[in-house]
Formats: sequence, C-alpha cells, structure tokens
Amino acid sequence: MKGIKNITLLLVFTFVFQACEKVEPPYKTGIDCEAGTRKVLIEDYTGHGCVNCPGAAVTAHELQQLCEDRIIVMAVHAGYFASTKDFGPDYTYDFTTEAGDEWNSYYGIIGNPKGMVNRIDGGVGVVTVPDKWGEKVVAQLEIPAGIELSISNSFNQVGKKLTTTVSGHFITAQSGNFKVVVCITENNIVKPQKNNDASLGDVPDWLDYVHMHVLRIAINGAWGEEIGSGDVPKGQDFSKTYTQSFDGTDWLPENCNVVAFVYQDSDKSILQVEEKAVIE
Repeated sequence: MKGIKNITLLLVFTFVFQACEKVEPPYKTGIDCEAGTRKVLIEDYTGHGCVNCPGAAVTAHELQQLCEDRIIVMAVHAGYFASTKDFGPDYTYDFTTEAGDEWNSYYGIIGNPKGMVNRIDGGVGVVTVPDKWGEKVVAQLEIPAGIELSISNSFNQVGKKLTTTVSGHFITAQSGNFKVVVCITENNIVKPQKNNDASLGDVPDWLDYVHMHVLRIAINGAWGEEIGSGDVPKGQDFSKTYTQSFDGTDWLPENCNVVAFVYQDSDKSILQVEEKAVIE
C-alpha cells in the first residue's frame, strides 16, 4: 500500500438522544498507510435494533480496506439497541458480552452508532460518531509504535479449544502501567438487522444481514492483565498464553480472530493492537 488514498465515506450525523444516528454522505479524508508504525483499533458500538448501524459498519469496513494491515475493527454489541426483547420476534439472538457491556457502561455510550479509535479523544472526545473515525484513524496511523505485538494460535478441533499466545516487545522505554486485553471476534454471522437505507440492503428488516468483526469474548476480562509498570525499559519482552473453549458455543473457529491490544491504564488509550485468525 503506497501513498495517500482519498475516499468518500458515508459519514456526517444528526444526534438524537437514545436513537440511531443517521449516516449521510459525503465526507472526504486522506489516509497515508505508510505513515508511522502504530496499528489502529476501531471499536464500532452497535446493535441489531439500530437502523443506522449498517451504515456505520460500511464506514468501518471502508476505512479498514484502505490500510487493512494496520486497521482492525471490533463490533461491540451493547446497550439498548442490542436488546433481544424490544425489536420483535426476529431479534432474539444475543450478541452482547460481559466485556462489551462493561465498556459500554464505563464510557457512558448512549445511542448508536458510536465508536472509539484507539480509545483516544483527539480533541473531540473518546466516544464519537462515525464521521470522526476517519480523522482519528489518520492521526493514529502517523504515530510511531512504542510496542510490538504478535499472536500465535493453535486450535484443537477435537477438543474445540483455542490456545493463543500474545507476545510483545517494548521498542522504546515507557513509563506507566500497561495492560493487555485478548479478545475473540467472529465474521460472517447471518442474523437479522434493522436497516433504513435501501441502498445497503432490505428495509426495515434485513433478515440475512452479515454481521462482521463481532466481539465474542474478552478472554482475560474487560480490562486484561498487567504486562509492565513503572519505568519499563526499551527491549523488555512479555508473553501471555490463554486457552478458550468453543464447546457449548455456536462460534465457528474458521470465522474467528484473536484481537489483542495493549493500553495505558491511566487514560485507557491503546498503544498497539494486533489480529490473527484462529485457523489460517
């Protein structure tokens, strides 16, 4: 990927208290995929009852496609629009997770679609509407990474168990309290989704909607565990291994990824993120 790619995104929103927020064109932004070395996590807070959330998913997808090696998306179903009892008999599938509910509550997210980019405020708030995601992504891509991350996965088909090892290396000396969170996401989940944009799909009920990047679980909890604190010297390494059973779930391992991110505990800002398929 070379040079700056210019795109037109489905962005610009009108806020309605506790209501879906409409995505309207146009909004242009430039992204330099070779700037900096930090990778970027877009958290898309969504729900199957949100009629404007398919448009936000398009926004996140288009951003990721521009720099797919450096932009990772995680769709977090939480809050009112993720309810299984308020949107009719087709909306009984529960996408919510303990971690997603905890993050949604901690950040006080009201209404969808909303999201965060590396959990930084960028002068416009930590939680923003999708028309701000592009500019935040641009700013984060320009930052040199202070931490390297790698993920190694092994899946036992007989026992339906994932073993994942997340390893890291401090490229530069850092000061603070650093934690790693390890999640599983899943693609290609076909379940109903409310929608009001006929150019994207069926309205008002898109019954065969394909949900992507769906958070399934935070393996080591919503806030993870410590991998360094105080004055962390350049060159310090860390490695954490976890197991997660898929038994008793409907998760398809061939559609799943491990997403791991390291953050600074003082302000929760994400310093580096990585993604790896459960089965390659």
